Amino acid sequence: MREYTISQLAHLAGVSVRTLHHYDQIGLLVPQTRTAAGYRLYQQADLLRLQQILLYREMDVPLAEIQRLLDEPGFDPLTALDEHRQCLSARIERLQRLLVTVERTIEQLEEDKMPLTDKELYEGLTPEQAEQYEREAR
Repeated sequence: MREYTISQLAHLAGVSVRTLHHYDQIGLLVPQTRTAAGYRLYQQADLLRLQQILLYREMDVPLAEIQRLLDEPGFDPLTALDEHRQCLSARIERLQRLLVTVERTIEQLEEDKMPLTDKELYEGLTPEQAEQYEREAR
């Protein structure tokens, strides 16, 4: 069984050592093992938990909520991964629609070849986003 030091895991996961220290301090990611000198050693279960944390963070879930979710007695990592996959797929589809809208707008502005309707200028922006922007404006 492979163990990682905090710097090795930080490098592997693309996060800072400070982030891992913080996650340990708040009880979100407490390594299963420590050396006699007190150094953190992360094992497979820790790596999988960190993956869950980072996936939830990618979806803008606050740390306290992530901890609550991961520590629920019935938490199922496979179900969570399937939900992550569904959310990421939906995000990819939305971003692809936005990319097409941006590309078409660029074409219209550069070459005036393909006029867009006013409605087409906003394709890919969801009603949920519009509601969020309205809440921010208030």
